[in-house]
Amino acid sequence: MPRLSPSADASDRLLVKGLHDGDDRALAALYDQYGERIYDYALSMSGDEKVAADIVHDTFIDACRRAPRMRDRLYLSSWLYGAARRRCIRRGRAERLFWDRDAEFSDVPFLNDAEPDDAAPEWPPPDELHGLLRACLARLAPTEQEIMLLAFRHGLRPARLGATLGLSSRRAALRVRRGRAELETALRKEIDRADRACAATEATVAESVPDEPRSTAVAVLAARTPAKKEAPPPPTAEPPAGGRLPDADEASSPTDPSTERHVADCPACLRRGRVTVTALLSRAPAPVLPAALRHRVMHTATDPELAGYRADIAARGGTLTPSGLPSQPDVPSPFTRRWLFTGGAMAGALAVALIAVFSMGTGIGGDPLSWPPFRTDPQPSITHESPDGSGPGRPAARAPGGDPDGGPGSGGPGLNPNHPGQSPAVPPTDDQAPKDPSSPAPPSSDPPPDRPGVLVVGPGKVELFGKKTADVFLSAKQGPVQWTATSSTDNVVLSRTQGDMPENGETQVTLTLREAVLRLPGRATLTFTDAVGEPHTIAVVWGASIL
Repeated sequence: MPRLSPSADASDRLLVKGLHDGDDRALAALYDQYGERIYDYALSMSGDEKVAADIVHDTFIDACRRAPRMRDRLYLSSWLYGAARRRCIRRGRAERLFWDRDAEFSDVPFLNDAEPDDAAPEWPPPDELHGLLRACLARLAPTEQEIMLLAFRHGLRPARLGATLGLSSRRAALRVRRGRAELETALRKEIDRADRACAATEATVAESVPDEPRSTAVAVLAARTPAKKEAPPPPTAEPPAGGRLPDADEASSPTDPSTERHVADCPACLRRGRVTVTALLSRAPAPVLPAALRHRVMHTATDPELAGYRADIAARGGTLTPSGLPSQPDVPSPFTRRWLFTGGAMAGALAVALIAVFSMGTGIGGDPLSWPPFRTDPQPSITHESPDGSGPGRPAARAPGGDPDGGPGSGGPGLNPNHPGQSPAVPPTDDQAPKDPSSPAPPSSDPPPDRPGVLVVGPGKVELFGKKTADVFLSAKQGPVQWTATSSTDNVVLSRTQGDMPENGETQVTLTLREAVLRLPGRATLTFTDAVGEPHTIAVVWGASIL
């Protein structure tokens, strides 16, 4: 049975130092110490001897150039396994771990170079051991099979295993415990199934030869009727003494007492019961390391004419992590994980902020958010100017059966939405009393009122990008003008909403964009109407802003 190649007891630190100094003896000692291990791992992962030999060759050539870049030189084994693993994945990893089915299991573990112990417990035949091993590994995913291989066959502790796979030691230890529990469950099921088959075979043989003397146990076993299957325990049942609840297969097929008696007296079943998961993995058949592979590695590493070939091998090895270990193609780099975490956190924070903003509704300071940002229907202004235009006045009282600020059914101050062409009503002054429409109007010697003028409004468009206020200019031509103003949205507030101007008079109206926590781009329309009902519109646009 092939075992590990003997080599001098050199620590990983000395080997890495020798590689850094370019010592050929350090490379030879490194190959003697790790060559068979890396070849066994590569062959188990790829299933092809030629591919495994090429992976071992490239791994040690790459180690000569880049292994000294490690921060912690105690992780030399993790560096080698990681470099080989990356190449195995690039070339195509097998779905199941490969072993030579025609070879025999060893009496000693894979990493133990001691001679086989004659007093070691006897195991089942190789065919049965191969069947147990394949049945156990079939229940695990390829990645979990690889973890079991590195942990129990190649002896990598959680820290070194995590460095090889690109995981933390905590996650590596958790996956090892979980995979071992699944393997032990699968192995116990296979052993129980084999024990029942062995007991049934013995009973059949005993029944087929009735004349031969047989023991009382066999006679009882042959005459006994199969026991009825008991109902599985409820999910809330207490766990057995072993600390693990039976799964569905174990609960549906309880152990037959006759099978238990058979196992206690059957040598084959006793040998089968001694098999453990760690023993199966560590004593599985080991491959024979090609003798010419060592010469090939040393020749490639020392020939001056192959310097370009060595550089190409190192370039195909991929990038290194910040710790100097080979990066794995199926594991994101630490920088990628960091940016993904940061980006996810920022996106989550922005989503929470938007939800909070829209949940508050009225926002900060009682100013509502405008959503949707575009409104087309005119909205009446909240405040009104005094008749003389000197400042904001008091809201008009609500008329019986009508709306405030106007007559019945009016939609604004002095405006009738049912008659858009009608002139706005002028509020009565103190020296002007309301007249009775039934009494005839007395003759007056006053001159007729002046003809209303023309309202001129400018500019035609106002842009509020980077600012919150703007001015609109009004002027009266060809006579005096009375005017009113409305806005299509509450986001734009006017300093004055009505007034009058003499002929050739001018006035200024300031429009202000209301404050908001979050403002989306939008637009509004300002409508200025004169006494004859002629509308003049101004477009107002603004951009997005965050308070």
